Amino acid sequence: MSWPCVLIYVSVISFLSSILLQVIAYVIFRKNANKFEEIIGEFRSRKLDLDISTNVSYFLSASFHPLKISYFARLYKGVKLSHKSNKMVSKESYEFIQSLPDSEILWLVRLHNLNIVAGVMMIGGGIGFIIWRHFFN
Repeated sequence: MSWPCVLIYVSVISFLSSILLQVIAYVIFRKNANKFEEIIGEFRSRKLDLDISTNVSYFLSASFHPLKISYFARLYKGVKLSHKSNKMVSKESYEFIQSLPDSEILWLVRLHNLNIVAGVMMIGGGIGFIIWRHFFN
């Protein structure tokens, strides 16, 4: 098998696999939607820092779950985030998310990781196709 054939096969498989992973991620989010509602409700009731993308995506469908959960997953991981242009997210926001029991938050972190893998696979498949199209077609 030639190099161009291998490249296009790997690209297509990667791209299609990423779509399958996104469907799986959607189902996982729908199963845990109540847990997400509890987290965001408690977060808002404590008046903790919430970013604009999470605030806006909250009103969108479950298809936008990567936007809905990424902020909380990054808080759980301890990534330094800014809330507004130059204001850093409060320590209380990090402490609240990190203090949640594993049964309430680990699904969200794992789903975030699944979304990252699916995104990398989709981008990789697209780049592979572009390389194939540019150099071999």
